Amino acid sequence: ALVNAYLLEAELYNRRGRHADALAVYERGLAVFEDDPELLYARALGYEKVGRVDEAVADLRRLHQLDPTNPDVMNALGYTLADRTDQFDEALGLIQRALELKPDNPAIIDSMGWVLFKLGRLDEAVTHLKRAFELQRDAEVAAHLGEALWVSGQKEEAQSIFRLGQEIDPDHAGLRKTMERLLP
Repeated sequence: ALVNAYLLEAELYNRRGRHADALAVYERGLAVFEDDPELLYARALGYEKVGRVDEAVADLRRLHQLDPTNPDVMNALGYTLADRTDQFDEALGLIQRALELKPDNPAIIDSMGWVLFKLGRLDEAVTHLKRAFELQRDAEVAAHLGEALWVSGQKEEAQSIFRLGQEIDPDHAGLRKTMERLLP
């Protein structure tokens, strides 16, 4: 129950955009509850949010060490490696194992599509990303699918997916940045 108090306090800071304060709360919590999976995971996401990718990866690697069969941890580490580093082969291996354990999980299917996109395997990427978007209409997945379609030359379909993503979440920063980068 005390762990939840740390998580709640940090979440309140995060909602106000006070990410450094949230990270400080995770630090305090982990000083008391060393290697607590929820605090480690939350801190990893916090680090990623503020661009401290190496520290995010370190926390996710620690979580993977603590529970090497957890598909959600494998996916989080794999996705972070695919999205924020150039360690695509390691990312692919982690995400493949996660997908074997949870073959119908839209977040993991999205991660698989994204790492395949990063590896330049566009047809496979689009297949996975379309499936992820069918399973879970999500602005982040729309950004990934739209970009993969755009790069593979399917620009009208990409624009249609981007519009759907905007309907789902008009304020999604990742979708907005992707559209600003790609659309004329």
